[in-house]
Amino acid sequence: MPIKKKKISELTLADSLTGLYTIGCKIIDGIQTSVKVSLGTIQTAYENMLTEISNARAATKAANTAASNANTAKLNAEAATSKANTATANAITATGNANTATGKANTAADLANKAAANANAAHDGLEKIKEDTEIATKNANDAAKLANEKASYANTQGNFAKTQGDRAQELADHPWKVGDNGNWLYPTFTINPADMTLVMSYEDEVSPNLVKLNQETGELYLNV
Repeated sequence: MPIKKKKISELTLADSLTGLYTIGCKIIDGIQTSVKVSLGTIQTAYENMLTEISNARAATKAANTAASNANTAKLNAEAATSKANTATANAITATGNANTATGKANTAADLANKAAANANAAHDGLEKIKEDTEIATKNANDAAKLANEKASYANTQGNFAKTQGDRAQELADHPWKVGDNGNWLYPTFTINPADMTLVMSYEDEVSPNLVKLNQETGELYLNV
């Protein structure tokens, strides 16, 4: 039976290379030898190559993403470092300002304490001055009182001396005389029973200044 020939274009199209072979050439022991080549192996190698390429692309993409993330992280770290440096500088400045304020506060407190101490000392000094003034005033008042008492006493003594001088002058001008019985002449007193009045009688030689009547109190004084 004759072989029916078909054109390649008339053959059924294969949907896989598995189980298909082609002719190849290979040097074996120095001799070029014809061999069959499995197209399935080639397909597998090709597919593996595509997988590796895809994996390489994915790895490259992942590496690029990681590199981008790393670069972003670096930028963020640099920004954070800059902010930290700024915060540190601000903290140092704030610390310096706080130390300065503390120093000023301590100086103000020292000045306030000194002012309080001076005020207390001034108060104590004023109290001492007040106490000394009160003592000096009391002493002055006591001295004035004593001086007044001495002046009053001196005035009384002066009046007494004047009285005694007046009496001495009176006796010199009108000396007492002795009566017939040999006694000094003094006035005599009797009570009038009719009206109970006191009657003083004296002789002409007796000075009327010898007896003095206080008109306000009714007291009778005998000047001897």
